[in-house]
Amino acid sequence: MLNFSKPENARYINRLKVVNALRAKSGLSRAQLAKEININKVSMGEIVQGLVDEGIITEGVKQESAKGRPGTCLSLNESHASAIGVDISTRVITITLFSLLGTPIRMERYPSSDFTCDTDYFDTINAAVEKFTSFSASPVIGMCIALNANISPEGRITSSFLPLLNDNSHFISLFSGYPFPVILAPALICAAEAERFYFESTLENMLFINWGEHLSSALILRDRIIPSMNFAHIPMLKRNVCHCGSVGCLETIASGYGLRLESEREFGVSMTGREMIKQKDKCSAILMRAAEALAKALVFSLCATGANAALIGGGLSNLPDEYFAYMLDVFSKSAAVPYRDFPIYRSYYKEKGTVQGAGLTALEEFFYRKNLLLKLNDAV
Repeated sequence: MLNFSKPENARYINRLKVVNALRAKSGLSRAQLAKEININKVSMGEIVQGLVDEGIITEGVKQESAKGRPGTCLSLNESHASAIGVDISTRVITITLFSLLGTPIRMERYPSSDFTCDTDYFDTINAAVEKFTSFSASPVIGMCIALNANISPEGRITSSFLPLLNDNSHFISLFSGYPFPVILAPALICAAEAERFYFESTLENMLFINWGEHLSSALILRDRIIPSMNFAHIPMLKRNVCHCGSVGCLETIASGYGLRLESEREFGVSMTGREMIKQKDKCSAILMRAAEALAKALVFSLCATGANAALIGGGLSNLPDEYFAYMLDVFSKSAAVPYRDFPIYRSYYKEKGTVQGAGLTALEEFFYRKNLLLKLNDAV
């Protein structure tokens, strides 16, 4: 816990308030910032000058003013620093260089089907990082690696869908020689962080569903994200063996994994959601069943969590509108009367949520620290 009797800690928090205020609303003057975050003008002037001297803030044109001295527009210097986000999925690794404002600058994608050990992942990521650092003049402040797995506080990868990395305690140590910090994070957390990062207002008490190759959910609170892998294992069928060992989990009908099981059962060939969309006439019934199952699982989950709304992201949230509309219709007919008009939104990022979220998680962890500010504000 920060000791606010130490001036350096108070200055650090005020700096965070300034950069977060400018991220949310560029072009504010010193006086407007002082009013926005309740800091006196003298202290604000010192903080801003320090950030300008470091190159974090740039000064722009003078604001027009009917009275008094016109203020100078301030903005974050997007090229001051960068962050790297890595998304390790079951088939592909996506490594992306992001600007300080979370804008993708450069992306590399590599198939992972021929990998035989964890160092193959490291070598692939390292090759991309070397390209990025030679390409960009901005220093990298940190990197986040997102995996569809649970990760212990010590960095052990557990319950992973990546056999080569499952129950791996030393993968993170492969990056110990990097000149910037590297963290591992569950893909679910990263995808949810992507939704929080640029929302105009803070998401609060919202159930986030990551609807992709596998299913998972998280409750997004004001200052933290609480993940749960149990959403995938709500019982729905009397067929299909789930990877958890149970029969008929939601995962086996509604996820990408489930679509492959269902297509193999009906057609004798395993198909992805994208392939099914291309063969809509043949596969529409399977996709509709997936949407129906997800809707019924949402009824259970929203009642259990007490969430105020639901947000659906992941690759399968990008299904054509007719399937999303059908899911909403099934939800409305299945839910109790108080929940029938419950707000359910489709993610802005959709299948790009984890890729974007890995970079934004790195920026949050190593630069913005918005969650820390929210916790401190709630503690006051």
